[in-house]
Amino acid sequence: MARKGKIARLPHSIREQVNQRLQDGHDAKSLIEWLSPMPEVQTVLEKHFENQPINAVNLTEWRQGGFREWQQQHLALQLVENLDDENALGHKDLTGPLTAKLAHWVAVHLAASAQAMVAQEEDPKTRWLRLGELCSQLSRLRRGDIFSERLSLEHERLALEKLNTDDEREKAFWKWTERPDIREKLFPDKDHGLSPETLEKIERELKLM
Repeated sequence: MARKGKIARLPHSIREQVNQRLQDGHDAKSLIEWLSPMPEVQTVLEKHFENQPINAVNLTEWRQGGFREWQQQHLALQLVENLDDENALGHKDLTGPLTAKLAHWVAVHLAASAQAMVAQEEDPKTRWLRLGELCSQLSRLRRGDIFSERLSLEHERLALEKLNTDDEREKAFWKWTERPDIREKLFPDKDHGLSPETLEKIERELKLM
């Protein structure tokens, strides 16, 4: 659902600045003093809110809603960038499509968490339970890996199929041009090259094949 509060109604560029200022730790008073004089803000307040000014409650509501969504979005985008950066969260072993990188990244963190959790458990029964929970998580990851491998093999099979089809089609075309009756039509007068009618015939036959 689209948000309808005072901050949500502001133009996108101003909302982005509000979010960035909140991220930088600006308080409600400074934000209100900055926002209130803007013509764009005054236009929104006049049109939708009977000229009622922006107050601290409005900013609190935005902080708990739109701003939080903005933060989550930026964190997700930052993670995607970091997966491509060997000096950040990424690693040279994290290759392939984004989903494959993300799955690998999750698996690495799962392994690190598993080691820490098991090392902290002194009771053998509790440790066994923790290992069982981790095995369940690992099983789900492996199912995803297997599905990805099958999908990759299917793509390779389809590409090979297409290659074979194109190759066979080309061979069939050249075999067709070797027929005496076709060669006579294609090359009626070798000294003068191909006529426009002959070129049109070749193009039509190629389309049919």
